[in-house]
Amino acid sequence: MMQSSTSIDTEDTYPIDDDQTASEAVLDAIAEEAGVDVLDLAVPLYDAVDPDALDAFYRTAAGADGAGPSSVSFSYYGYEVEVSGDGELVLRS
Repeated sequence: MMQSSTSIDTEDTYPIDDDQTASEAVLDAIAEEAGVDVLDLAVPLYDAVDPDALDAFYRTAAGADGAGPSSVSFSYYGYEVEVSGDGELVLRS
């Protein structure tokens, strides 16, 4: 049986503010972690995930009552990104 292991050096959590979309929150968090301005990110978010679909997921998951926690994960800019319906964004590197 083959096992794979992933080493996570850091895990940082960011809130998704009420006045921003999930895709904006991802870009802000990645830019902060990378120490660059959002406009200076070298890789567009749409290369990793459809920003409109991410925002629609978040709006739907955040408004779901009693459905339990929902999240979506993807890789972007050297980070594993997890966006959850409870308003939390986690970056793992």
